[in-house]
Amino acid sequence: MCGRFAQTTPSDELIRLFRLVSGLSAEPRYNIAPTQQAVMVRDSANGRMAQPCRWGLVPSWAPNLKRGASLINARSETVFTKPTFAALSRTQRCVIPSSGFYEWRQTPAGKLPTLFTPREEPILRLAGLWSTWADDAGTLTYTFTILTTEANRVMSPFHHRMPVLLSDNGADQWLKSSTTDPKALAPLLKPSAENALNLTPVSPRVNNVRNDDRQCWAPLITPE
Repeated sequence: MCGRFAQTTPSDELIRLFRLVSGLSAEPRYNIAPTQQAVMVRDSANGRMAQPCRWGLVPSWAPNLKRGASLINARSETVFTKPTFAALSRTQRCVIPSSGFYEWRQTPAGKLPTLFTPREEPILRLAGLWSTWADDAGTLTYTFTILTTEANRVMSPFHHRMPVLLSDNGADQWLKSSTTDPKALAPLLKPSAENALNLTPVSPRVNNVRNDDRQCWAPLITPE
């Protein structure tokens, strides 16, 4: 799964990488948790745009925003057929830019986090879906979920699932709103190459969602 991630890439670099049609101003985030705001990229009638979005997809028919806490991830194997996601997977796809994500391992010292960052690519492009939810006053809240797939051999010691990581070309295909056929999109939703990620054990400071600064990336120091 993917339960915590970071977005630290400068806004002007995201504009260049995703060829956004509008400006973007986003502060670096080192420890984004479910139900918090993050930046997602989607297609629009005028071109690609980025916007703040609440992590945890809330379907338009949900009675309240609490539904999102259980939908931070969606299984890519069923995303085109499961009623909650089927329509969105055809028309409301997005990419969540990420500079890294975390997984945990249980150790005698407790749960310790590992940071996964791109080895060669400038960023990770996480495949996602977005939706809008309106309250009784008609105020819209944009929400998203991150797609997951089977873990590759690098990820499997940490978790049996991993986020879907798209290539630059794959992100272009995923964001293209004119593509609606699952047969054209499903091949994109696969485990990443095993050499795509760097692994860094980091400080358990990440375990507390209130900690959101560069110190979250401090390499773990273990006693000699």
